[in-house]
Amino acid sequence: MAIILDLILVTMTVFISSYIGVYFLPLNLPLRLVLSALITIVTVSLIRRIFFKPRNNRMSYRKYVTYLIWQGEDYTKDTVERLCKDKREFKDMGEYILIDNTPVFIWTKYGSISADTMVKYYRTCKKNNMQKAYILTTNGDKKTTAFIKNFGDVMLIYCNFKQVYNAVRKNDLLPLDSKNKIPAKQMLTMIFQTAFTRKNAFRFIGISLLLLVISFVTPFTNYYIAIASVNLALAIACMAVSIKNS
Repeated sequence: MAIILDLILVTMTVFISSYIGVYFLPLNLPLRLVLSALITIVTVSLIRRIFFKPRNNRMSYRKYVTYLIWQGEDYTKDTVERLCKDKREFKDMGEYILIDNTPVFIWTKYGSISADTMVKYYRTCKKNNMQKAYILTTNGDKKTTAFIKNFGDVMLIYCNFKQVYNAVRKNDLLPLDSKNKIPAKQMLTMIFQTAFTRKNAFRFIGISLLLLVISFVTPFTNYYIAIASVNLALAIACMAVSIKNS
């Protein structure tokens, strides 16, 4: 969505700049518009090819962590078990997992681990005579890390999902970053709702008024009046969409 809006803004900027440059050529209005459009198409195509390169269809680490949060603890356990298959001993103990008899707690939530949860992990370690355990977490917290050191007789160690992500990517188990394509009609609706707001209407009106004032002191009067008219039309469209949504 953001990329589409950026491309629209770039296209409008390039077209206006092209028209200003073409304005000095001895051409009539239709030819100026056609030439400006051609320059815009070529320029935007180059910009899109250089700066808007298609991304790898695989998830980045940040998206993968978000994906794990949405899928939940059971999915994360299954993923770790698949990574351990024929390589390490894996056991699901319910509250935690064992990897080669090393206890690992899994925290796949947006929020940081609370002190109560840390106490719960501590009690589990004491109950099972574990002196050290790892916490595989999507959201570490410095305060909680300092809080862990107060336990003394049990060492709880934070670790993120970077190692899991690298292993999943290496073994080609990384899920595709397959976002469903938004239908064209829905995409247009989203653009209208995002760009055509009451707030933007006042901005367009302000720009058009500024352009009209400048038109009185510049030799390019017709150009400024035309652009001011476009801004007024956009302001009217913004108000219409805003009224319809309300």
